[in-house]
Amino acid sequence: MSPDAENAPRRQVVTAALLIVAGVLVLFVPAGDEGRVLVPLSEGHGLSAVDGAGAALLTVGGTWLEVLVVRRLPHLALPPRVLFALGLLAGLGVGLLIASVFSGFFWWWAVGATALGVAVLILVPLTARR
Repeated sequence: MSPDAENAPRRQVVTAALLIVAGVLVLFVPAGDEGRVLVPLSEGHGLSAVDGAGAALLTVGGTWLEVLVVRRLPHLALPPRVLFALGLLAGLGVGLLIASVFSGFFWWWAVGATALGVAVLILVPLTARR
């Protein structure tokens, strides 16, 4: 196997992670600098054009990273209970992130982001390494 083929998963993981970081940085633009809200979601939440660009970067990077992790799962050789726990943690995190937008529990996004982040910080380095 050529060295380029061996480094392909690592390069793809790094590229997907860079897209995610770029999307998060775009979403950190202060609300006063974003322009008008194009799509209102709930009280205090809405999408502007800047938010749409950040969300697009996050969607592409996150989906790409998810596909890479799922494709590499057999090579990670993790026990079924660990995989179930990581999947449950990631699903709970995503659910809380989405629920925080549409509910009055605004700060639940922090709990969801932490839960999702823990699962990502465990799976992504394993995916890039093997």
